[in-house]
Formats: sequence, structure tokens, C-alpha cells
Amino acid sequence: MRWLRPLALVLVAVSLAASSTAAPRALDDLMMDLQVTPLEPQAPPPLSVVTVDGGPVTLADVRGHAVLVYFWATW
Repeated sequence: MRWLRPLALVLVAVSLAASSTAAPRALDDLMMDLQVTPLEPQAPPPLSVVTVDGGPVTLADVRGHAVLVYFWATW
């Protein structure tokens, strides 16, 4: 649930920007007010999964395409 707090802060920043009656502020200014520091982009670690058909797929196989990695858990 480490992603929940940053997501909530971004949603607050967006809602503040949308509901502000004053001149619109840049998202960077709002993030600085909330003390949110964006991370530098990094290459993802190597990831290999098995498809439903039983074949392996790695991130290198889909380089250049948009990829959604959805981790599902039952706990």
C-alpha cells in the first residue's frame, strides 16, 4: 500500500488545481507545496512471467510497447 499515499497526494493536488478560483498554478508548484518529490525515471528490473498459454514473456520482449503489469493477490 506504499502507492496509496502518493496517489492520494496527486489527487489532492489535481483537485486543488481544478477547484481553485485564483489563477491556475502549475502542478510543479502544487507538488512542492505538498512536499512531493518525483522520482527520477529508471529502467525496470528484469521481469519474466509465464502466460496463460504456458510460454514465457519478458519485458525485453515487449520493449517499445506500453505495458501494464497487474499484480493480483488474495491476502
